[in-house]
Amino acid sequence: HTIAVHNGNKFIPVYITENMVGHKLGEFAPTRTFRGHSGNK
Repeated sequence: HTIAVHNGNKFIPVYITENMVGHKLGEFAPTRTFRGHSGNK
């Protein structure tokens, strides 16, 4: 499955594998300030 993770600027396609189960999606976004859908720009 492929989902889109928003990193604050754009949506990053992330391919989900069984190894990723249980991990926060923010770990796969290229940013250290991932806080979900915050409105910070």
